[in-house]
Amino acid sequence: MEYHKNKPIYLQIADAISFKIIFKEWTSGTKIPTVKELAKDFDVNHNTLMRSLEILQTENVISSKRGIGMFVKEESYNNALGRMKKSFYENQVPDFFTTMNALKITLGELINLYKENKENKKTPQEH
Repeated sequence: MEYHKNKPIYLQIADAISFKIIFKEWTSGTKIPTVKELAKDFDVNHNTLMRSLEILQTENVISSKRGIGMFVKEESYNNALGRMKKSFYENQVPDFFTTMNALKITLGELINLYKENKENKKTPQEH
């Protein structure tokens, strides 16, 4: 995974795990890999990974079962989706609108582009 300088790595990892849930790579009840395995997969220190998992536990995306491991929670899809929407609105939408205004892209053009794109691609829920 390539990390961006403008956002803490542990938050980027939490986002990546959230996307695994949103795109149904990990579904409700799935046992997630161990901290050691995930730290290796994300090429980070286990303490960094633990911070990511703690955030996801706080946001009710995953849960820990003592002595067994961590699991994707029943309500994880909606919680991960809400988490990522909030992040998107706060971090990407403002820059998007600034660029859109600078390029004089109208809302009508954007709506047409959205409709064209939606016709060609299905959302994770439609798969």
